[in-house]
Amino acid sequence: MTPVFGFNQIRSTPLRLTFLLLTIFALAALACLAVAFEVTRTSIDAAVAAELQQTINEYRGIRDGDDLTERLAEAAAKTDADVRILFYVPDRGSVVSNVASFPPVSGVTVVSDSYIRAKSGSVSDSYLALSARVGAGHLIVAQSREQVEEMGEIFLAVLLIGLLPALLIAGLAGLWVARGARIKIDAIQHTLLELKGGTLSARIEGVEDQNDDLSGIGQEANRMARAQEALVASIRQVSSDIAHDLKTPIQRVAVVLDQVMNKTTLTEGQEELLSKAIGETERIVQTFQSLLQLAQIEGGAVRDRLHSVDLAEISRDIVDFLEVEAEERGFALSLRIQPDVATCVRGDRHLLSQLIGNLVQNALTHVPQGGPVVVGVTRTGGETILTVSDNGPGIPESERSKVLQRLYRLDQSRTTEGNGLGLSLVSAISDLHGARLTLEDNKPGLTVRIAFPATEPA
Repeated sequence: MTPVFGFNQIRSTPLRLTFLLLTIFALAALACLAVAFEVTRTSIDAAVAAELQQTINEYRGIRDGDDLTERLAEAAAKTDADVRILFYVPDRGSVVSNVASFPPVSGVTVVSDSYIRAKSGSVSDSYLALSARVGAGHLIVAQSREQVEEMGEIFLAVLLIGLLPALLIAGLAGLWVARGARIKIDAIQHTLLELKGGTLSARIEGVEDQNDDLSGIGQEANRMARAQEALVASIRQVSSDIAHDLKTPIQRVAVVLDQVMNKTTLTEGQEELLSKAIGETERIVQTFQSLLQLAQIEGGAVRDRLHSVDLAEISRDIVDFLEVEAEERGFALSLRIQPDVATCVRGDRHLLSQLIGNLVQNALTHVPQGGPVVVGVTRTGGETILTVSDNGPGIPESERSKVLQRLYRLDQSRTTEGNGLGLSLVSAISDLHGARLTLEDNKPGLTVRIAFPATEPA
């Protein structure tokens, strides 16, 4: 069974929907965190800026220049530069500050520590600075943005500790749900392919007692399959009944015509017409006989007759039987059997003989005179392969599925004898034996390939 989470399964609708929803959830969560962080940061920066402005206003209230310088020097000496920076540049005199240097700023500005040189110790990673004219100099007051940085770390922790585990849990839960949906979709798809291939008894398991959407689709598909199976069974029964009811009267007609031929004095023209009528009657009887046999095979009436048989031996018998006829008609019929391998299959000898005979007769009917017809039997892995190849006109790829249907004939075959049931019988016998029938291009001609499940000799 194909793994549910294989590479090719990534393209499945349930998994894609899961990934899409997870992506939307992650983006929405990140957007919410980003907005919350930005609003909080803006609020903190606004409060700090207001505090810086208040500080500057307090120093502006000192009118005496010496007193202002003294107060700033005293404040600078007591203030930890890691928390707050005071940087006063008077028009005349020395700089008053608790750091060695500070870059010039304009208005409210965020300043990184890479632009600040401390006198001793360390400074914060960033500051919110405000510059203004105070007294006879220029004053810069900067407040550490440690709160903002701590808040950023908190939001990161929320992301790593809260959001990512939530995404992981949601992802696993989504994948589990998607897995269940994928299993149901695969079951529905597999059953539909079986129904398409002619297995009308195929049903979707495990959906009858469930109420989800996919189970509802499966239930409807099962109802459709049951209706289709009943319809086909009815059609087959009608076909079988018609064939059975008409076969006997037509056989009586054939007997009467034969009596007229043998017991009545006829002119040459009358005898020719009567011979044609007898031939056509025999063809009709053969058609009805084939239809009845098809109904029996498709109904599984002969399934209990299956046992281990040697496909190579059966092929050899059929080729030996038809070889003389083929030579008389100017054809080269040959057999190729893989040596030293077991070629047994579980089957019915009579039906397999009919299958091989139909394929050979079909090939002899359509190949040019003198052309080769090759019957092959090989063993590949767990399968026994039967092939019948010719160099005739072949079958167009678009027609290969149609020629397996009842009474279907190619345009180029309508001038040849036949009822259009030979390949449909071959297909029905193949299905009965659990074999895969394929029509392949022989370049030129046609190769009919039937792969039977191999079995051991009885």
